[in-house]
Amino acid sequence: MRRVILVLIVLGLLFSVLGGSSLAKFVQSPGVSVALYATPEEYQQSTGKRITKFSEAPDLAELVKQGKLPSVDKRLPKDYMVYKGENIGQYGGDLKSASVGPAGGHELYCMTDPPPLFTTDAYARSIIPYVAKGYEFSKDMKKLKIYLREGLRWSDGEPFTADDIMFWWNDIILNNELTPVKPKIWMPGGKLARFTKVNDYTLEISFLVSYRPMMTSPTVIQAIGYTPAHYVKKWHKQYNPDADKLAKQEGYDTWYKCFSFHNDAGWTQQDTNRPGLGSWVMERITTTQKVYRRNPYFFGVDGEGNQLPYIDRIIVDIVANNQVVTMKLLSGESSIGGYMAGMMMKDFTLYKENESKGNYRVSLYQSIYDEVVFSFNQAHPDPVIRKILQDVRFRQAMSLAINRDEINQFLMGGTGIPTQATVHPTCSFFKKEWADAYVKYDTKEANRLLDEMGLKKGNDGIRLRPDGKPLELTLLYDDAGVGYRSDTDLMLLMKKYWGDIGVKVEPKAMARTLINTRALAGELDIGVWSHPRLIEGAVYYPGVEAHWLPDNSALAWGVPFALWYKTNGKSGEEPPAYIKDFFKAWDSWCMAVSDSEYRKRAQAVWDLQAKNLYIIGTVGYSNWPLLIKNGLLNTPKEGFILAEPVRWWSISYPEQWFWKK
Repeated sequence: MRRVILVLIVLGLLFSVLGGSSLAKFVQSPGVSVALYATPEEYQQSTGKRITKFSEAPDLAELVKQGKLPSVDKRLPKDYMVYKGENIGQYGGDLKSASVGPAGGHELYCMTDPPPLFTTDAYARSIIPYVAKGYEFSKDMKKLKIYLREGLRWSDGEPFTADDIMFWWNDIILNNELTPVKPKIWMPGGKLARFTKVNDYTLEISFLVSYRPMMTSPTVIQAIGYTPAHYVKKWHKQYNPDADKLAKQEGYDTWYKCFSFHNDAGWTQQDTNRPGLGSWVMERITTTQKVYRRNPYFFGVDGEGNQLPYIDRIIVDIVANNQVVTMKLLSGESSIGGYMAGMMMKDFTLYKENESKGNYRVSLYQSIYDEVVFSFNQAHPDPVIRKILQDVRFRQAMSLAINRDEINQFLMGGTGIPTQATVHPTCSFFKKEWADAYVKYDTKEANRLLDEMGLKKGNDGIRLRPDGKPLELTLLYDDAGVGYRSDTDLMLLMKKYWGDIGVKVEPKAMARTLINTRALAGELDIGVWSHPRLIEGAVYYPGVEAHWLPDNSALAWGVPFALWYKTNGKSGEEPPAYIKDFFKAWDSWCMAVSDSEYRKRAQAVWDLQAKNLYIIGTVGYSNWPLLIKNGLLNTPKEGFILAEPVRWWSISYPEQWFWKK
């Protein structure tokens, strides 16, 4: 079966949902169209072309010549993947970016994350084979078979098999020290899924009940993990009786902390020896730089049999703040920059003025992310504050006090749309009233609601708590982070808006790691982050569960309530009825089987969000600047309707980017 990713915007669908007048707000043309074929057979059937020989990068060819590496035909799996991009590329060169701190996000970090077994099409509606070559669902939606690429190897040359997935499941997920709270996504019907190895290249996942997300959700199928068992076993107590002793030798007090260090992959990876499956793997990390090199065993080729990636290395400079990140882009030192580099519309003129000097081009794209959302800690440790924050009138008032039109004009150049936090308007079950809920700027109504709560103003204009103390809240934000969620100007605006209705809010910049620690300890007053708008075809869009559940580290609107939910009431704290209603509706939605059930139950979930404002949205769908250095080809030219497309490059696939010589 042909599996092709075509980056297309379905205009007719958007017209039908939004109407012609709103269309321009949501649509931009994609710049690159990339077809992805799961196997060489699919490529041949689709194009009529057959790949008969392979080529490789000069540095790898030299290693083959020296006898240090097998020939490319022996490194590729039997069922290699074929990319058909805009151009056949050329080998060589580096991609450069910058990160605020060693664990900070950067434009290229998702290129170095472990690639999923499956990816999706442009709208996250269809599941596309990636590390795996295929899948098969049972008719009753209780079983999923996954077929792996025969001959696929880790970057150190060791075979990748079903054992690497089984190790992840049996020895990480099912291990209570490594995973004390089991992922609820794998517990439909209240019972954990069962993973079974059929053979080295096939495994089966069984569920207790019919599980629609298996059919519709990229997150469920992308949540299937794997790890290089051959490499990490030495630090696992199940396989090494001396694991605790080894951990202490390396400076850890427990074996599982030491294991986690060596198993960690992606943008937080520190162990440079850990093998990977992606197009680039970590080579070294210092206090000032991360370097990733081409994976000689990467499983993809272009339409002429050239092994990908084209680019030699990814180099990420570790810098002090986001201003340095910006300057590296404007000066042409960095190869690409957008959302993760803090590029924002309020500085669009600056970017355009420096195009020639920095030798880059500026284009715009659109994200399905809200640029910023807020939450209030409804499990606050102060019982007086908790009672206030749990009162829906308070959250309604705080939403009504936000001048979203001003935010849109001041920070986003008028390109966004004032909106409540909810699903994307292209969803078939979307209701306009969700986006409009408590969005209109209305300080009169906001004051009335707070008055109704009995929160009287003191002589200084600050409202008083029931115990007579001033109502004061702290807004912690990461000023070294990215996007509007970490923009000091926006935080000062929020201070003004909420101060205008008598709620004293003090913004305070703090390192993200410290914010997350305090959030998970339940110590935040107000949470701030972005969140993905759910789009059609995904019960869980990637990241949605993490963002909407009350223990999201950046928002954390009810950590003990989330623990109660995830453990089926065995731990944590029983939440109020309106939060339990959300949990119940969410679970029911995920278990829907028919399309009619799916839409009905989806609306029940988002009706509750619009009513209770668990999370408060501000302005969505704004344009984001994207800076790409001249000469870097097969890259995006315009924008996409995707969650953070500059972080998640799934449409244009960076392994087929290249520098024009």
